[in-house]
Amino acid sequence: MEIVLYAFTVMYTPGPVNLLGLNAGLTRPPRESLGFFLGVALAMFVWFVVIGFAGQLFVVQRMLPYIAFAGSAYILYLAFKVFRAPVSLDAQAAPAARLVFRDGFLMQLLNPKNSLVVIPIATVMFPGRGIAGGELLACSAAIALGGGGAPALYAMAGHLIGQRIARAEVFRLCHRLMALLLVVVAILMLRDYVWYSDVWAVLR
Repeated sequence: MEIVLYAFTVMYTPGPVNLLGLNAGLTRPPRESLGFFLGVALAMFVWFVVIGFAGQLFVVQRMLPYIAFAGSAYILYLAFKVFRAPVSLDAQAAPAARLVFRDGFLMQLLNPKNSLVVIPIATVMFPGRGIAGGELLACSAAIALGGGGAPALYAMAGHLIGQRIARAEVFRLCHRLMALLLVVVAILMLRDYVWYSDVWAVLR
C-alpha cells in the first residue's frame, strides 16, 4: 500500500507532463492524446527496468545532470510548440499541434523527476517487500500505467474546462500561460539537477 500511495502522490502532482496533458485536454478530446499517455507510461516502465534489474543506481545518479539538460531542452521545445499552437473553436477543425507518442516517451524518459518515483521504489520498497523477477516487472508495469494515467486525468480535467470556454482569446491565453509554466519548469530543472551538480561545478 505504501508503494501505491507514494507513487500516486509523486506522479499526480503538477509537473511538465501533467501540464501538457491539461493543455492538450483544453482543445481536443483526451482520446486523441492516447499515444502521448502511452509514451509516458512506457518511458516510466523503462526507468523501472533499468534501475530495478540493472541496479546501476550510481550510474543513473551520475547521468541525472545530462538527462536533466536534455529534458529541459525538450520541455522548452514543447513550450514553444504550445505557445504557437493555433486556436480554433470550429469542432470540425482540430488544432494542428498535437501531442503524440514520441512527445510523451521522450518527455518522460528525459524527466529527471522520474528518479523521485523510481529510485525509492525500485531500490528500497521493492526489495523490502521481496518483489523481484517477474513480480517486479508486473508491479513496474502497473505503476507505469498509473504514470500514464496522470496526464490523462489532467487532460480530462482540461477537456471539461475547455467545454466551458467559448472565446478563442481565452484558449490562446491558456496556451501561453501553459507555455510560460513549462519554461519555468525547465529553468527549475536546470537549477536543481544541472547548476548544482558536480558536472557543472567542474565546468565552472
